[in-house]
Amino acid sequence: MEYASLAPVYDRLVHAGYEDIYRFYRSIWREFRSDPTIVLDLGCGTGSLIPLLEKDGRQVIGIDRSPEMLDLAREKAGPETLLLCQDMTELDLYGTVDAVICSLDCVNSLTEEEDVLETFRRVNLFLSARGLFVFDVNTPYKFDRVLDGQTFVYDEEDVFCVWENDYDREQQLCDFTLNLFFKEEDGSWRREQDFITERVYTRAKLEELIRESGLELVAVCGDLSLRPPWSEDERWYFVARKGKDAPNQER
Repeated sequence: MEYASLAPVYDRLVHAGYEDIYRFYRSIWREFRSDPTIVLDLGCGTGSLIPLLEKDGRQVIGIDRSPEMLDLAREKAGPETLLLCQDMTELDLYGTVDAVICSLDCVNSLTEEEDVLETFRRVNLFLSARGLFVFDVNTPYKFDRVLDGQTFVYDEEDVFCVWENDYDREQQLCDFTLNLFFKEEDGSWRREQDFITERVYTRAKLEELIRESGLELVAVCGDLSLRPPWSEDERWYFVARKGKDAPNQER
């Protein structure tokens, strides 16, 4: 399963700047006059955003399809935070939430357009009236100019990782191969592998899928900025609101 090997060392190898990401979410909420009480962290991973949300007094639900990642998220989250092992395409909640966030290119991990559409539809279903959905994607520029053919090496005292990227322009898919070496107590090294695939989505395609899902597109932003996106941004943020014709309009 994806992330089964990476999960224990994910936080040590991937430095994502979660405080900056959360500050940006708060700026989006202010910009569009939202102050969510209940927030769903969709694809929460190891849960690094959850303590920041909790610190602001927000009620948090975390969802991820990796049980290994959720085990780590449980260590960071407060006892009142609900964590659910679900695929994004099968999102199922007990009630509505005021906001949904989906960070660090989780949408790119949905390699079929119908899966993206179904995820958006389910988000639309479980948002409360005028609730906001914010997600980001790796941009076509990043796949083509930054990731393709690149190899990243992470060298820690007890773990060594070789992260290889292979972008297929024809298929619009990027394969990530993670070769992980873990140092054992006897000094030997154990090798494990994770394989991750992401799809490239254009801005036009994502806007189309948002509209088709019934969500209302509010804005598309540049990387951690409220400005419009640039062609050389490595990440774009999409802001959508619950559709006026969607169920669960009353809070």
